[in-house]
Amino acid sequence: MSNGKVAVITGAASGIGSAVAKRFIAEGFEVWAMDLKEPADSSLSFVAADLSDVESLKAAVAKLPKQIDVLVNAAGVSGLLPIPTVMKVNFYGLRALTGMLSQRITSGGAVVNIASTSGWFWRDHIDELQVVIGAHSESEITEAINSHVADGYTAYARSKEAVVVWSAMAAQEFLGRFRVNSVSPGPVQTPLLDDFYEAMGHEELDPLTARAGGRNGLPDEIADVIFFLASNQARWINGTDVPVDNSAEVSEFLAAKGFIERLVKQ
Repeated sequence: MSNGKVAVITGAASGIGSAVAKRFIAEGFEVWAMDLKEPADSSLSFVAADLSDVESLKAAVAKLPKQIDVLVNAAGVSGLLPIPTVMKVNFYGLRALTGMLSQRITSGGAVVNIASTSGWFWRDHIDELQVVIGAHSESEITEAINSHVADGYTAYARSKEAVVVWSAMAAQEFLGRFRVNSVSPGPVQTPLLDDFYEAMGHEELDPLTARAGGRNGLPDEIADVIFFLASNQARWINGTDVPVDNSAEVSEFLAAKGFIERLVKQ
C-alpha cells in the first residue's frame, strides 16, 4: 500500500542500493532508482545517471519528481577505478546531486549518504579534506585531487572521509528543512566486495571480518539502518555518521591501542 512518499536512491541496481530500494518499496514508498544500468526490479522507476558527469546528473534530475521525501546516496565504486572517477562518484557527484535536489526535498525529509568505515580516520586528514571539500569548479576539483590523492586506495578512503564530514556540514546548511546523516558500513557481502579485497587486501579486511564475529555484513542489515535514519523515528539524529559493522572498526582501533587487551585482563 502506498504511503504517498517518494524516495530517490542512487546505485539501486545492485548491492546495498538494491536492498535499500526493496526496503522502501516494502514500506509503501514510490522509489526512483538512479544508476548506470537499469535495475531488474520492474517496480522501480528508473533514470539513467552517471555520478561522475555533472551534465548526466542534470539530465537525470530533470526527469525526477518535483517533490522528494528521501534521498539515499548509495552509489559508490572501489579504488580500482581511475582516481578522478572514484572521487567524483563517491563524493563530488553525491554532493552535486544533493544540491540539485535540495529544493525538492520536503520539509522534514531526509538525506542518507553511504560512507564507509574506511573513512574512520577523517580527523587525521582534516587539512586535506578541507581542500577536497572546498573544491567546487572542475578546475578546483582537479587540483584538489592531483594535490591530495596519490592512488586508488587513498582516493577511496578520502572520498568516504569527505562524505562523513560533508554530511555533517550539510546537516547545518539545511537545518530546519531536512536532515542529513551518513552510514559507514564495514565489509558487506555484495558483488563489489571482490573489488574491495583486490584494492585493499585481505590483510586489511580480514581482521575486520574477524572482529565483526567471523562474517561480513549483509545488504539488508545496512538497508535497515538507512531506513531508520530516513524515518521520523530518527527525527533528532542529524549530521551523524553511524558505523554499521558489528563494532569491527572501533574494536580493531582499540585493540591497536591496547584497550581491548586491558579490558579482557580486568
